[in-house]
Amino acid sequence: MTTPVGLVLALAVVGLVGWATLAWAGAGRGVAVLRRGRVVRVGDRGPVPHVPVLEEVRGWPTGEVVLPLLARGTTRDGTDVRVLAELRTRLAAPLIGTAYVDPVAAAERYVEQRVVAAVGARDVAVLLDEVEGLPAVLPAGVELVEVDAVLGRGHARGSR
Repeated sequence: MTTPVGLVLALAVVGLVGWATLAWAGAGRGVAVLRRGRVVRVGDRGPVPHVPVLEEVRGWPTGEVVLPLLARGTTRDGTDVRVLAELRTRLAAPLIGTAYVDPVAAAERYVEQRVVAAVGARDVAVLLDEVEGLPAVLPAGVELVEVDAVLGRGHARGSR
């Protein structure tokens, strides 16, 4: 017959092992389980099992997220420009069987590359034009907050 102390200890060990092998997804957070850098399981609700030593757990925000973006580029006519924007988007869950890429970092990189390319394709005088300028070519979900053109030593002009 098991003593009460032994039973309590056994329940504590079982509870600790159960807690250590489950990651919880939900309430605005998804979970990806990785083995050697590849996605093996994805969950967006409830418990997601994993093996603590062999597998790694990464989370990402679900639902709409707002990410600040600061991009630096050079216009076609050689003016250094800083663009401050907000990206409003929903992040896609990582695909099972693929190498894990952080969804937040991937979204930020993608939008930053698009903004820098758009800045580089325009002269500084056209940059803020509503029809041909930067606001017209930004990806969906990106809201332009501010554009600064660096005019000379330590002088910047806030354009918007």
